[in-house]
This record gives sequence, C-alpha cells and structure tokens, in this order.
Amino acid sequence: MKYIYNKLALWGVVLCFFSACSSPESDGKKAAEKFCDCDKEFTENLGKETQNFISNFADFGFQTRVEAREKSEELIEKASRKYESCVQKAQQEYSKLKGKYVGNYEKVTKFEYAYNSKREFDEQEMRHGVSNQMEINNLILTVIPPKPNTENIKRDLIGRKITPQPKSYYSQSWFWEIKEGDIREIEIVSDKKQGDTYLFGVRLILQSDGGAHEAFVNLTYALRQNDDWTIEFLENKSVSFVKTGKYDNCVTIEQKSDGGIYERYLQFTNHCDVTLVVGGTVLPEQRGRNWEIFSTRVEPNSTSRIGGLFSVSVGDYQIHFIERP
Repeated sequence: MKYIYNKLALWGVVLCFFSACSSPESDGKKAAEKFCDCDKEFTENLGKETQNFISNFADFGFQTRVEAREKSEELIEKASRKYESCVQKAQQEYSKLKGKYVGNYEKVTKFEYAYNSKREFDEQEMRHGVSNQMEINNLILTVIPPKPNTENIKRDLIGRKITPQPKSYYSQSWFWEIKEGDIREIEIVSDKKQGDTYLFGVRLILQSDGGAHEAFVNLTYALRQNDDWTIEFLENKSVSFVKTGKYDNCVTIEQKSDGGIYERYLQFTNHCDVTLVVGGTVLPEQRGRNWEIFSTRVEPNSTSRIGGLFSVSVGDYQIHFIERP
C-alpha cells in the first residue's frame, strides 16, 4: 500500500512539472507577463532608435523642423510596429490560457484578478513616455527653417480676415475671409528680420465670384517653439476695388432734388444684369465744402441714391469706379 501511495505522489510531481502546476492564478500572471515582455521590448527598441536619432542628428541635414519631427516619428512608428506584433502574440496566449477555464466562473474570476493585478503592477514599474523625448525636442528646436516665401504665405493666410480702414469705400462691417483659391496675385513688397520674428509687407489681389480687391497687409511671423514660421498677427493697411472700367457704361448718374433747398441727391440707374458698386466722392453744400467718400450698391436693372432730404445735399460729385462687389 505504501508503494502505491509513493507511486501516486511521484506521478503528481511529474504531472505538476509538465503542467507547470497550472492554476487560474499562475496562468493569469503568465498571460500578464507576456504583455510585460512586450512593454520591455518596446522600451528597449525605442531607446535604441531614439538614441541613434540623437547621435546622428547632424548627419541628417534637416532643413525644417517638420522634417526632423517626421523622422523622429518614423522611428517611433518602427518600434511601435514591432510592439503591435508582440502584443498580438501575447493576446493569443492570453486567450489560450483563459480558454482553459471557460465555463467555470470561479476560475475565470481568479484568472482575471491575477492577470489584472500583475498588469497594473508591471505598468506602474514601467517608465512611460518616449525615451529621450526632451533631448529630441531640444535638438529639433535647433533647426531654423527657411524664410517664408509667397507659397507659404498664401497657405498661411487661409482663414484670415481682410478688413477696411475708416473712411473708405467699404462699410465698417465689411470683411473678406480668405479661402483657398481667393488669392489671385501675391507680392512680397518688403521683408525684414527682427529678432526672432520676420516682418512682411504683402500686396494681395483677392477675387472669388465677383470683382477683385487689392489689399495691403503687414504680417508678423514668429518661430519660437513652433515647427515652422507661423503668422503671429496680421495688420490690415488698406483695401480697395480693382478698377477695370468694364462696367462704366452700365450705370447712369443723375443729380436730382427732393424739391427744397439743400435737398439735392444723386440717383444711380443700373442697366446691366449684375450687381454693381459705385464709388466716389461728394461735395456737400452745407458742411464746410469738404469732399466725402461714398459708395453705393446698385442691384441689377434697379436704382439707388445718396443724399437728399434728411441727408447730405450734394453740391458736386466725382465718380472713381463702377465695379462688381
């Protein structure tokens, strides 16, 4: 009888050896360790890649910070692909080990508890974040990108607003928000480097569906911590209608009166089938004889007026342009 008990005990040791004394707790920890191994491998691979980037930074010859940033991200992506492959295998092992206890709620619960506890512990031990990230960022900031050119400026102006100056042909509520394709012409009139900023004087021709407008703006570009030169702010200097003369014969202008003294006004009649804007100056009869800028919108085949009763009485006038808005 003693012999039989000894033999059974021996077989128990053998079975435990081949099964690694399998239990929900040990299998849960084993599954978690597979993921931990992936984390360690990722950290090591990422450290090697980033250190190589740092050691050979000068040899890359980056012209822009964007290029340098993309290269560093490429190295991170390389390490990440290996990590994802490792995690897939770890997930397969996790499913295999957990599958041993399917149908046994108590054992599945023990497996999950052991797995989650081990994972949480390992994650606290691991250092998070990209290895050498601060040194990489500092190196990237040493790259000074080229001065912005006209194509850079056109791209950067999208979404910016052009607004008029006081006493212009435009109402103070008028603005032009630049969209892609609106800039028909661009010219850098002046540029100056001032400390860590660039100052540009820029001439623009803007046009969408209607008439064209010429705008002059000052742009201040800053680099600082940005990956490229970025517009810090835009200063509107002037905006005006581009004169073509195409619509000069579309509008007739008559000086009329509302009937009383100092009630003279201008009437504009549009004979064409497009909306037009008439701009010019008027000389009031009662206001110290100073010329005043005006503009009025005239709808297709319709009339518009300025001056007259309860407004300025027009003594004289000059027409500067008739164009589409």
